[in-house]
Amino acid sequence: MTAHGRPARCDESGDVGRLAVYACELAAFDGTDLEDERSFEEVERFILSIAAGPWWTGPMVTVRRARAGTASSVAAGSVGRAGAPIEIRLADSQCTVATGAHELAHALAGVERGHDAVFRRAYLDVVAMGTNVDPLDRRGTTHVDQLADAFASAGLALAERRWPPPDAGTVGAIAL
Repeated sequence: MTAHGRPARCDESGDVGRLAVYACELAAFDGTDLEDERSFEEVERFILSIAAGPWWTGPMVTVRRARAGTASSVAAGSVGRAGAPIEIRLADSQCTVATGAHELAHALAGVERGHDAVFRRAYLDVVAMGTNVDPLDRRGTTHVDQLADAFASAGLALAERRWPPPDAGTVGAIAL
């Protein structure tokens, strides 16, 4: 359900909110450095710096390159098995911080949740941990605010956290 009580749209896969989340990402991040193409190694470091840090309460995460020619990145793991490891596969054309944060949010929320309210809360928190809470960066909450505003404008609700809130004290400087 959206914040206004209307059901969020499903795409053909049955993933409620997927298309709306993609539109929100475009509104929030298009033209920002989160969408700059980077090397696989840079995005892998970004993902693992969060997943190996003290804030992370999600499952173990590994990062691999997607098969050549794959157009989309994915977070995959055993659905329904709490704590099962998650493998994030990055497509060459999607080596961006935004994609890394998106896929890592799937790992934190649970891949079976798709793009629902729990995923959206996880996405905001991963973006905060990766790009916004480092006090030396001077971004403040810019990227989180942009994404939260896009979710709100689309009427997409956020779930309560099932993990600790983002904390500047647990983040190392992540260079973008």
